[in-house]
Amino acid sequence: MQQTVADTGISGLFRIANSGKTTPEIIQNYTHIVYKNRLEILYGYKDSKDEQETSKFSINTYKEIIQNANKFYDIVLVDLDKGLNNEIVKPILNTSDVIVYNIEQKLDMINDFKELKENSDITKKNNIVLNIGRLDEESKYTVKNIARYLGIRKDVTMIPYNTLFFEAASEEKVSEFFLKIRKLNETDKNAIFWKQVKETVGKIIYKLQEVQMKI
Repeated sequence: MQQTVADTGISGLFRIANSGKTTPEIIQNYTHIVYKNRLEILYGYKDSKDEQETSKFSINTYKEIIQNANKFYDIVLVDLDKGLNNEIVKPILNTSDVIVYNIEQKLDMINDFKELKENSDITKKNNIVLNIGRLDEESKYTVKNIARYLGIRKDVTMIPYNTLFFEAASEEKVSEFFLKIRKLNETDKNAIFWKQVKETVGKIIYKLQEVQMKI
């Protein structure tokens, strides 16, 4: 299938889904290949016009795309923007095997999760992993202190702040960055970052396997 740039990403796939032609195999036609046969990305909206055009589609359209992707790929990761309508977010979270909730070492973010944890039926499930991003080892909001404050004994991961990583992210060169740092000497500070990323990913995969075994 030949595509124009305007047809790629979530907006193009939404139009296919709305016409009732979605299949597990067709989703790959709208993705960007990061690592061949290993990792592909379905880009979100390019601009507000795309978002306005697809806003009329129901939550069932989102669910249909995710369900078809799940039939085609081994693992499907859905990045949900906090600004999304709750009518869209909640059904997706309810059908997710594992939910990774990302925060930084900021009291307002920590308290937002605390309120969600205490008042939301979603976080009462045993499939939540709290990830602390851009971790600063000098901050008083350490992983241990945050976990204690929130009353969490496990399922807490972290990604330390790394200048090269965030520069790579802003330049859309994350895949190249990870290919480079995995070969560094173990004493290199960037190799330490790589080690922590692997450990965090390992914990999330273990949680996924743990949840799936209980289903």
